[in-house]
Amino acid sequence: MTLDITDAWHPTVNPSARMPVHHLRHLAVLGHAEGLLNEFPRHRGGTTIRLPRIRDGRLHVLELPGQSTFAPWWLPASDPTAVRHIEGLYDAALLHAEPSAQERGALARLRDGFRLRCAQGGLTIGEALWQAADALHRELVPSLPELTLTSLTRSPVRHTLADALARLPGGLLPLLARWAEREGRHMWPLLAVATSTQGIPVRIRLHARSRRLDVSPLPTSGSASASGRPVLISEDDLIGLLDTGRLIPGSRLTALAETSLHLDDTAVRHFGNTYGNFDVLSSLFAVPDAARIAACADNEDSWHYADLPHGGTSRYPLHLIELAACSTDAHTASEALIAASVSQGAAVQLELKGDLDATVRGGRARLLR
Repeated sequence: MTLDITDAWHPTVNPSARMPVHHLRHLAVLGHAEGLLNEFPRHRGGTTIRLPRIRDGRLHVLELPGQSTFAPWWLPASDPTAVRHIEGLYDAALLHAEPSAQERGALARLRDGFRLRCAQGGLTIGEALWQAADALHRELVPSLPELTLTSLTRSPVRHTLADALARLPGGLLPLLARWAEREGRHMWPLLAVATSTQGIPVRIRLHARSRRLDVSPLPTSGSASASGRPVLISEDDLIGLLDTGRLIPGSRLTALAETSLHLDDTAVRHFGNTYGNFDVLSSLFAVPDAARIAACADNEDSWHYADLPHGGTSRYPLHLIELAACSTDAHTASEALIAASVSQGAAVQLELKGDLDATVRGGRARLLR
């Protein structure tokens, strides 16, 4: 049996044009529609709302202000503080003077869809947001397949990964310390995130020289306090948190578990970026075969299906909110752009027209020439 580890999609309040390609590539590469939702937080990752405007023949992108630092995606959607964290991003955007009436409609639909799924219970914050955005995207682009992405905190895969980390030759902590030392790092400040017994989001840090792990509160917003003295934990504590559904591992921990399984003759496939982790582990384990886990090259699992010129050499991808604010003709055009992008394996580069709606429709017209 093959174990598929999918960490290619993070929850986000405004999914980019990578989302449709991710859907199609997930099915094409793995052959099924189920996977793991990557709820490991990134600094301000997935919580920024930007609005593109075409003026004077150039693209201008306005970033709306927000207070999020690290979003607690893995917390249960019954946690009122975590729910307010995400709802507040949409509420702030709706209060801003810049969004158009159509953009306000898209923002409200995403917020209300998220709120509804939180109220239904049984999901994490990340799952509720993913489902709300996915539903709106597939309404605009009906040809998109439906995927089921589940939080690792609720998936039985967590038991497999925890067992794999517990069986690492030489132990987990010495391997992590050697890896950090190889990178010249004295500390990894975000090895994993977890939930404390009080329901507070925390981060797990590695101190390479002393070979220690500690836990401290994770800052989730600019206005929230993340005070608290670090508390030492053991590698068994870390593995136990993963096994009981209270921990989301970072990419290094995930790669260690995958490599442990691979060396134990379990077939593993990885869908998402690997950041060269398997190559590093091949060297650490002195086993060249450790790098032979089936995986796409970084950024080749999926890509933006369409982008716009922004500045001198930069490109700005389409996002869900601005697409939802366009006409139904633009939504139809986006289906053709998605198909063309998947066929050519790269983004379709759009030419700026009078406004975004005309730009998207113009992209389809260019395909038909």
